[in-house]
Amino acid sequence: MVLHPDSHAFPLLNEVYRVGKAIQEAGGRPVLVGGWVRDSLLGHPHSKDFDMEVFGLEPRALNKVLRRFGPVHQVGRHFGVLKLTTREAEYDVSVPRRESKVGKGHKGFWVSTDPGMTFEEASSRRDFTMNAMGYALMEEQFIDPHHGFEDLRAHLLRHVGPAFGEDPLRVLRALQFAGRFGLDIAPETQRICREQDLHELPRERQWVELKKLLLLSARPSHGFGFAESLGVLPYYPELAALHAHQGPAGADWQRTMRVLDAVAAARRGDEAQDLAQLLTALCHRLGAPAMPQAEPGPQALADAAAVPAQALLERFTNEHGLIEAVLTLLREAPLVLRAAELSDGDVRRMALRVKLPEALRAAEALYGANPLVGGHAPDAGAAPLAEAATLRRHAAALGVLEQPPAPLLKGRHLMQAGMRPGPAMGDLLKAAFEAQLDGAITSEAQALAWMAEALGRQPHLLESGS
Repeated sequence: MVLHPDSHAFPLLNEVYRVGKAIQEAGGRPVLVGGWVRDSLLGHPHSKDFDMEVFGLEPRALNKVLRRFGPVHQVGRHFGVLKLTTREAEYDVSVPRRESKVGKGHKGFWVSTDPGMTFEEASSRRDFTMNAMGYALMEEQFIDPHHGFEDLRAHLLRHVGPAFGEDPLRVLRALQFAGRFGLDIAPETQRICREQDLHELPRERQWVELKKLLLLSARPSHGFGFAESLGVLPYYPELAALHAHQGPAGADWQRTMRVLDAVAAARRGDEAQDLAQLLTALCHRLGAPAMPQAEPGPQALADAAAVPAQALLERFTNEHGLIEAVLTLLREAPLVLRAAELSDGDVRRMALRVKLPEALRAAEALYGANPLVGGHAPDAGAAPLAEAATLRRHAAALGVLEQPPAPLLKGRHLMQAGMRPGPAMGDLLKAAFEAQLDGAITSEAQALAWMAEALGRQPHLLESGS
């Protein structure tokens, strides 16, 4: 809910005023800008990170003022941004700057600072009107030359001006802001976005925006819903194929978005685990466009998704651990549906391949929201899944729900018996662990007895260690 833009909408730390007062006394005019102003108007919880633009003061003089409050670091040689860190907050303090497009990508700009600019002129190069508002600190005055508050109240994301089209990164920012704040995107802004070339952007910068869409949106589907109209889908062909595919049980894109929103609603605040779950939801039907017309079973669908999922994830990011975590969840989640068939050994081995709580969480999201699996309602989201409950009980009884099984027979036991390290020791340890996973070894005493019997059959191992 948007608040009225009076001074009560902008609660501030006392320190912010002290910093502003010092800047004012040195001849500058401090104005809080960007996301802090926007989020204040939306009534969102406040961070202690402040973006401040200072007018009328050269960077060197500004640096001198800020150093009275704590260490100051320059961010980028030519951008005139100073980062001040205190016990109470962090400040990104900048001097207004002029930019000219001289090359490709979001870094292809010539930049020069100009403390004599007006706020209206300086804010004209910002991306969206809701990010081009300011709060003049010492005057306690809301500044909105581009009508951002009006757009925010209308739940509309609109670009500020002609400079918007100079940075293709803003296309993905439009996607994530629409998702995060539940906004529609102005038709004229969509048109400019469709004209941009995202190939200019490094993968790392694209991933920053996509990650925000996934982690910060109440309904990521709302942001992804603009992917076609913003011209984003051609850059992610795996998503484009899913978007275009009409499966036998309905549109796979809509089904995927429903599951994605269910997973987003169940985020737990662990970024790595939440991202893995969200990306698993996004990828789980990517194989459907290449499959026969009949609705595939969960395992067949997971198998078909493996290749396009890896391709899409590698377009998103080079975080190999995250990619492997998602591919593992895609492989293992269908096994949850076979919980009643799994032996003790199956469950123990599954616990070695994947974190079982995460596999259960993924299965409940993927199949609890799937109307064709187990008779669950289409909008069940991450609903309780009978098969997940069965596997959870089974794993807990075996002691492997939270942690995978650890080998009971260790190398030190073999060395104490007279065996030297080498390939043969590794083979014996592996064989002992397989026996343990099958339930033939359940204690250290049984492991030692198994070792004695094995070495008795192969006494040469104690002589050569090879």
